Amino acid sequence: MTSSPEAQSAVADRIAEQDATREGARRRADRISGVLIVLLMLAALGLSGQRIWAVASGPLPPGPGVSAPLFTSRTPAGQVVQLESLRGKVVLVDFWATWCPPCVAAMPGLDSVHKALGPRGFAVLGVNQEPGQEDDVAAFMRARNLSFETVVDPGEISQTWGVYTFPTSFLIDQQGVIRKVYRGPQPELRLTHDIEALLGPAPGEG
Repeated sequence: MTSSPEAQSAVADRIAEQDATREGARRRADRISGVLIVLLMLAALGLSGQRIWAVASGPLPPGPGVSAPLFTSRTPAGQVVQLESLRGKVVLVDFWATWCPPCVAAMPGLDSVHKALGPRGFAVLGVNQEPGQEDDVAAFMRARNLSFETVVDPGEISQTWGVYTFPTSFLIDQQGVIRKVYRGPQPELRLTHDIEALLGPAPGEG
């Protein structure tokens, strides 16, 4: 039995509508999948979309040759520390977290450099990224016998400094000017070389 042209046209319209619906659903699924992949990649890299947006919408991150933004924060024990109080020393400001494996792996090297070059006017200042977990941060520091000072970032410091991956470190000279920016953990020998270049010859050398 042959259907009328009108019926055939109606069937064709329904098929086209179904195809369009399926195509729209497929595109939405593809878009959702793409978003999920991006979010998973960000999570795998330890990134936060909110943090990235805060950095992108904030002031330009400081770089070499720029005065280090000043900040005041508290240690896990509640002691107030000001970056400005370290003026006159070479300082490595290290942004880190206990949940960041590369940060944890870098800690012994940072502590070693801090101890070796501290008598010559060098200091490491950690900026931890776990506000509200001060007790855990303090326990982490004690368990590893870390000798350098760490403050806890309430959120504004990393934003001002343009930090969204960890660890990120800034080497600052005696005048408070940033000389090096390190994204990721650095070999102890490289840090020692860069720091000694700012400190100048050790007593009895040169």
